Amino acid sequence: MTEEAKKAITTLYAWTVKLAECAGEDKKAADAFWNELVTVPELLKEYAYYFDTGEFLCDYNIEGFTIADILVWQMDHFKAHMDRADSANRYDKDRLVFSAFRTMLELKKDPVRISREFAAETGTDLAEGWNLH
Repeated sequence: MTEEAKKAITTLYAWTVKLAECAGEDKKAADAFWNELVTVPELLKEYAYYFDTGEFLCDYNIEGFTIADILVWQMDHFKAHMDRADSANRYDKDRLVFSAFRTMLELKKDPVRISREFAAETGTDLAEGWNLH
């Protein structure tokens, strides 16, 4: 690994610890996330792209779901709480981003279960949930 690559990984890891902290998580949670993230190169690329640009690349998907899909699902799922002025999630972009990447790792481990959650838990009044496929 080049010195430049080592520096990039070190910087990204330090940002991960800070992001976790801003999301209300501790270093142990950050380390657990990081150790799993580095085993999925495609998602690590997405994560690094977000770090560099503040935007989602969305090249990597599992069962058709990208990181942006997960973020939208989270926002929809928690919208009732987000509508409350005192909600911790209402303005907590760091928490939503950290959670979205962790959910993507969960989706990789168990796509069937997580896909069902996406379909069933929409945060809307629709009894049938999202029509995913």
